[in-house]
Amino acid sequence: MSREIESSPNPVHAEIIQEETLYGRLPLLPEEREYGVLGANATCFAYAIATWCFLEGGYMADYLGAVEGMICLITGSLIGLFLVTMAPALAGQRYGIEAIDYTKSAFGQKGSKILLVFYLINQLGWSGLILVMFGNGIRNLLLAFGVEVGTWVVGAGVLLGIWLCYFLVTRGIHLLNVSNAYIGPGLMILVVAMFVLLLRSHGWEEIVNAEPLDPFEKPWLNYMIGMEMGIAGGLSWWGGIGFLARNTRTRRSSVYPEIIQLGLVMALVCCVALFSSLVVRSSDPTEWMIPIGGFVMGVAALIFVAIANISSSAISIFASGLALRHIRVLSARPWWHLTLWSLVPCLPFVFWPTELYDMGSNFLAYNGTLFAPVVGLLFVDFVFVRRQRLNLAAIFDDDPSAEYYYTRGFHWPALICLVLGQVVYFALLDPLTYEASDAFLYLTASLPAAVVPAMVYLAWMKIFPPRKVREIASGSGASSGARRVVQPNL
Repeated sequence: MSREIESSPNPVHAEIIQEETLYGRLPLLPEEREYGVLGANATCFAYAIATWCFLEGGYMADYLGAVEGMICLITGSLIGLFLVTMAPALAGQRYGIEAIDYTKSAFGQKGSKILLVFYLINQLGWSGLILVMFGNGIRNLLLAFGVEVGTWVVGAGVLLGIWLCYFLVTRGIHLLNVSNAYIGPGLMILVVAMFVLLLRSHGWEEIVNAEPLDPFEKPWLNYMIGMEMGIAGGLSWWGGIGFLARNTRTRRSSVYPEIIQLGLVMALVCCVALFSSLVVRSSDPTEWMIPIGGFVMGVAALIFVAIANISSSAISIFASGLALRHIRVLSARPWWHLTLWSLVPCLPFVFWPTELYDMGSNFLAYNGTLFAPVVGLLFVDFVFVRRQRLNLAAIFDDDPSAEYYYTRGFHWPALICLVLGQVVYFALLDPLTYEASDAFLYLTASLPAAVVPAMVYLAWMKIFPPRKVREIASGSGASSGARRVVQPNL
């Protein structure tokens, strides 16, 4: 679709363009982007202090105490954010494209669909966990008022949360932005209040001396698992980085706010959750509020966190709906159809909320398995192979002669290296059982899983580069926009 119809006086054309930009995949032009430095910091801050921080901090309390856990959360999160920001933020900001479109240069038109699966697992997995937290909050509220209810209420709460997410997401991004404008600052006030009350009622010495909830016997293994969880938490932002970066006006506003807010600020909020879990002796955030704040303040906090859970889940569902535009049979469907399809994978959390919720720390580690090889491959592809230049037309072209179509739509060297990264990760750490090799105790799992496939891919592309890559590297090939789209995939 040509952006030239934007200048048409026909209001129908303008509406089509706006719909494709907000709910589709058209690249955002510089004048269409919302965020400068302040706007990007504010948006990233709102995302950083969302309720998934409570989950991550609670999971860390299973393995580490306050000081060790704080070190792992801050250090690991910053490492993960640095890895995940290096290339996607730069490419997304320069070309105004979202994460899945950006991966086509390395993985091919059809190969990028594999990354789409990773992305959806990440977004919808977090949505399901947060919706269970919403259901737990409803149950704990009822128990606080003396209403005896069974665990079935949690599943019913998840179902209610799914409906509320559908309502929010189908009303558009404006309603999400309005809700975040109040929920973000409110959550920050809640986190500060929790920390102050913790210090008043328990003191720093008690927090520091609190034992982990369910650690392994080997202290160093617990420490490295904590570091891995911190890195994996940072890597979990891979899809969100592209979603945010394409809407920023400058490189500075695409990189620094993401590392500072999504890395450092999020880690600090997670630390308060860690301290709360250690003192209350529960990794479930909805069980902290009343013991820490008392009945009145605790109930008010539970209600607010329940509302915030819906907002956080709705953001993930919105991003998932945009990602589904990459599937040809869904690309032309109305927005409410895509929202429904995005919510379907959350239905298992209605029937098995406790079982799936208890696997949350494993899911967090599995994000490292998914995204560590991806960020390594994309970094060397964008920086060293493409020299930070992409052919924007080829990204949206399914014609076999297009630059990023490769072999029947797949770039096999990248896909093989992706599998290699998965093998490296599992050789070092099983994210389901946390069975670890000796090498994991010194290397983590995410870092080798990012570096090894990246180096193999770079060597392959230097020795056997595709013809068009050779032409562009030598300066004789077509640059972005020089080739017309033959078979559009919008």
